[in-house]
Amino acid sequence: MRLTLDGQQALRRGRAGTWRRARLVLLPTLAVLLLYLAWPYFTLWQLDQALVCGDAAALVRLVDLAAVRDEIKRKLNKDSASAIGDLSDPFIRWLEAGIQAAGSGAVDQLVTLDWIREQLLANVAGKGLLPRLSFAFFDAPDGFRLTVDGSGGNPVHARLTLGNAAWRVSALYY
Repeated sequence: MRLTLDGQQALRRGRAGTWRRARLVLLPTLAVLLLYLAWPYFTLWQLDQALVCGDAAALVRLVDLAAVRDEIKRKLNKDSASAIGDLSDPFIRWLEAGIQAAGSGAVDQLVTLDWIREQLLANVAGKGLLPRLSFAFFDAPDGFRLTVDGSGGNPVHARLTLGNAAWRVSALYY
């Protein structure tokens, strides 16, 4: 059966209308997806600027200090799950020395914004976080891992978590 000229035109108009409706949904969805994928990288740039400039107020906004401490405590407790991977020997020695000196409150005393800043800058003068970034990508829809080349060849690992409409550092170890 052949379509008449009127039938062919109606079919084309129907397809064009369907494509227009699909674009109304697809293009905004794609734009939101791209913004979501770029968001933690923008947060890394903000973190780099705060570290280099020594902006403590920005660090407070970008680092969830309680979560970083909690992840380290959970890693020390073998019965709890933790987002922290394998610890390096220098990190374990640092924790042991702190526990011997400060007792059970060692993590709360040792893990400060200044300590986090030192670890992420890795005492490399004149360089921020971004030039030494060796890995940064999602590990979950609300999780983003990064690895920074540290001093003495020890990489520093961090995890950003999405919560309360912001990406924040929630774990740090080396």
